[in-house]
Amino acid sequence: MAICNNCGVELEEGLVACPLCGKSTGIEEESNISAGNSPSEILTRYRKENRRHLWELTGIIAFSGITACTVIDLLAGKGLSWSLYTGISLICTWIFLTLILLCSSRPLLIIGGMMSDMILLLAVIDILSPGKPWFLPVGLPVTLAVSGSAAALTALFRKAGIKGLNLIGAGFLFAALICIVTEISLDLHTGGTVHLRWSAYTAVSVLPVSLILFYYHYRLKKGNRLDSLFHI
Repeated sequence: MAICNNCGVELEEGLVACPLCGKSTGIEEESNISAGNSPSEILTRYRKENRRHLWELTGIIAFSGITACTVIDLLAGKGLSWSLYTGISLICTWIFLTLILLCSSRPLLIIGGMMSDMILLLAVIDILSPGKPWFLPVGLPVTLAVSGSAAALTALFRKAGIKGLNLIGAGFLFAALICIVTEISLDLHTGGTVHLRWSAYTAVSVLPVSLILFYYHYRLKKGNRLDSLFHI
């Protein structure tokens, strides 16, 4: 039979509390741990609950802001004007936060969701804005270039066996690609012809830097890992 740690009374099997002193016998705690309530699992659930509560709070704040701006715009201007921009911006910001809070373990899903969210934001702003449309010729290709580069760099980071200067070199190359796509899109939108100038200079400047980083990564031991190189 078990013995109470507080008063020394013999206890029958299965008792949760001592019948004499009323203190816990420790059986409940052991059963909780065996049922999956280990400290690490409790901490994981606590973090998930915190993220969910923060997500709910950001949603309340975002949609309260949308409601307040819409009411003010209707009362002051007798119609919807600037509140439309505020509303779509708050909605897209909340979607950004939703992806970060609820999909933190899936970076590629976050990047894909952010790309779609940004495309939606730019498309709606283009529709609401007067003047020459700019979303399809400029906003869409630049957004796709940035999101695709971020997804490729993330996939490289997750798949690469050695994470070192090679990732920084790849980042420089992707940045040069984004600059080229941006200038091509702007040239086609404004003049109808492409004349690569500043993006070409950027790419030419970045290429030798990337090659040097790749060389140091694959040829020198210090370049194999960023933590060893920077003593992290």
